[in-house]
Amino acid sequence: MTGLDPGSDPDRYDATKDTAPPDLDPARDPDRYRSPTLPGLLGEGAYEEQREGLEWLYGLLGVLAFLGLVTAAIYLL
Repeated sequence: MTGLDPGSDPDRYDATKDTAPPDLDPARDPDRYRSPTLPGLLGEGAYEEQREGLEWLYGLLGVLAFLGLVTAAIYLL
């Protein structure tokens, strides 16, 4: 059995072939300098209000109903 030589792997990362990135300009690449939090990722003009308690309750009931149907389908079929 022959051993595998990781050095001969053509897909292996080679730091000598890696080129340095060009100088970054915040005006030309705004996504790189935007906040990594959700409001920053949503972008300009995106707006999401805080959900009301009733919306959370409907969502929770929908998830529970879906899980109940899946469970019933597994055990009854």
